[in-house]
Amino acid sequence: MYALVGVSAELAEQLVAIETGGEDAVHQARTRVRRLRSILSVYKKAFDREEARRMRDRLTRLGERLGAVRDLEVRSRDLEDLLQAESSPELVDAVEALAAESRAAHDRALAELLSHLRGRSHRVLLADLQRFAADPPLAKAGRRHPGRVTRKGLAKAVERVRRNTGITLEQRHELRKAARRLRYAAEAVIDDRGRSAVRLAAAAETVHDRLGDHRDLVLLGRHLREHTAGRGLSPSATAGIAMLAADCDRRAEEKLDGLDEALDAIEW
Repeated sequence: MYALVGVSAELAEQLVAIETGGEDAVHQARTRVRRLRSILSVYKKAFDREEARRMRDRLTRLGERLGAVRDLEVRSRDLEDLLQAESSPELVDAVEALAAESRAAHDRALAELLSHLRGRSHRVLLADLQRFAADPPLAKAGRRHPGRVTRKGLAKAVERVRRNTGITLEQRHELRKAARRLRYAAEAVIDDRGRSAVRLAAAAETVHDRLGDHRDLVLLGRHLREHTAGRGLSPSATAGIAMLAADCDRRAEEKLDGLDEALDAIEW
């Protein structure tokens, strides 16, 4: 139901890949956790309220562990990508120092994640999730009127996207999360809903991706400014950091081009 079996199996596969050093496994596992949480949230009327809430809470905690690792992975990668062949030696040293700090923090977070994945509580979660997916605890609406639950769930998810308006970074973050929830929920019912679900998922993905790129660049620029202050950098390095941060801000604004049109395309 709602692709629970397939997504939970993919999550288990990616979690094993994390332990074996699989490429991009943390990101893929985090995505599967978010897909499952979105399904349980948007289609919550289909499931027993308490059992679904407990499963969402447990998945949220796993997602937070994965997110701590993934965010540091992205940060160190993005810092390294800022450097160009013409970057001054002083700027290279300053940025590489920041990247090294992010890599070290990432390694610590990954070690903590691996320790958790090898523990009993994690194995219990996976076993419980597999049982939940294979035989979902359905509410009366989920048993008798699954189509109605799907229609109403998607309609409310669309409304949630449209309610989340604003121009601050956190307001846009809330809009991004609402678009992501809608995307994953729509993708979960493509087999049943066909082209309408495909179009809805694609429109929500566009909004999600634009806002995600925007946020990453804004936070990268902020990180450059905040974590190089007071380090006694040379004038050349200080000027270079300022230019890199300003460029992050400029590129972030460019990511918002066409956002209103992308939002208008979200219809159900």
